[in-house]
Amino acid sequence: MRKWIGAGAAIVIVVGGGYLGAQAYSSHRFEQEMSQLVARLDASPQWQVERTDVDSGWFHSSGRLEARYLDDESEPVVIEAPYGADHGLFETSFSGEGQVRIGDDRTLFGDLLESDGPLTWNGRFLTREQRMEATIALPGFSQQWTVPAGEVGGEFRPARPMQVDFSGLTLNLTQHGDRVTLDGQAPRLQLQDADANMLLENLAIEGAFQGGRQAFDQSLALTLPTITVVSPDGAKLVSHDSRYALDAKLDAKEMTMHLETRLGDTTMDDQQLGSGELAMTLDHIDGDAYRDLAAALEAHTSEIQAAAASDDQDAMAQALAPLKPQLAAIFAGSPRWAVDKLALKSPLMGIDMQGNGELKFDGDGMADWHLDTMDAEALNREVLKRLDGHFELKGAPPILLMSLGLPMSGGPLRIALDDGVMTLNDQRVPLVPGAAPAQP
Repeated sequence: MRKWIGAGAAIVIVVGGGYLGAQAYSSHRFEQEMSQLVARLDASPQWQVERTDVDSGWFHSSGRLEARYLDDESEPVVIEAPYGADHGLFETSFSGEGQVRIGDDRTLFGDLLESDGPLTWNGRFLTREQRMEATIALPGFSQQWTVPAGEVGGEFRPARPMQVDFSGLTLNLTQHGDRVTLDGQAPRLQLQDADANMLLENLAIEGAFQGGRQAFDQSLALTLPTITVVSPDGAKLVSHDSRYALDAKLDAKEMTMHLETRLGDTTMDDQQLGSGELAMTLDHIDGDAYRDLAAALEAHTSEIQAAAASDDQDAMAQALAPLKPQLAAIFAGSPRWAVDKLALKSPLMGIDMQGNGELKFDGDGMADWHLDTMDAEALNREVLKRLDGHFELKGAPPILLMSLGLPMSGGPLRIALDDGVMTLNDQRVPLVPGAAPAQP
């Protein structure tokens, strides 16, 4: 009997020890994940991120994340995110509320925005899978702002009030290793002023991010199922299924970007206007040159922002001067810009157009350029002579051909650029003084 009692006690001790060990490991892994998150966020020179008021336990943990935006030119911005976490054997659940404080303790959600409350979040960390899942909810608000006076399209527009009604945004995030995915939806966003009333319904966002500054693979897409714009005279424009997507990848050798934008079926007062699609790629960007340019931009962000705010061209030129070597290195890699697809269809205007093409820059020998001594005219001449491209447009509108001084032959519009000479079908237009005509 005593042997059985001893064996039972041993089993209880082993099981209990294993349980407590698993509990401690779950708590430890959550703390590691939070520490790594803070370190990644704090790596940016524009942000100082820290975790304070940390109370770590095997069954429950709590703390506060605080991020400060470092910019002497603007009001202090502090993001506060206190959290609480409950640790289980196989997962940790957590939740909290966040607030953005601006200047002298004004809150974004409450003082500046008449929202129902602060942003909230909840989620879980799966210990075995090493995966974190979270849902962030931004509160809705209804607010009126004054749009400052400015010039739009050469026309001066005085200051005017704008009403913004936002139903809120729910964002789901998943982090596994160095890969983060997200998807979210905002049911309703309405913008209204004296000129138009725009309504965006069921706006959706999705993306994926992997890697860091030295190498990454990122994608972000915005889908607009329904866009409605009503003018003061009652005319209604409705567009369905519009989408904007950007993919970017940086590896040891090259940085590549791909952009796709689609305007879905669009009507005006129930009359079919048309639809359109554009896909573009920017590639052959030297990876090291891109990394150097990104680092230089971060180092001189404050000077560039100050110059932009002053609207002083000389100040902007001086702020951008330190970036010349990095920009030259980008061009030395012979970048390429391609229009993979261009499509525009409008039964109302009789347009059914498709096009594609590419433009390349020959960066060979750019190391011999003396950018500090070259004037703007000489630089433009050298750049134009190094551009090589071609573009074909089928179904070009007659008004476009007429504006280019071309006959309406019914064939495709072909545009070529070589050695400083642009060719429009059979017409050659030198862009550089003294450039030789391009060969047909």
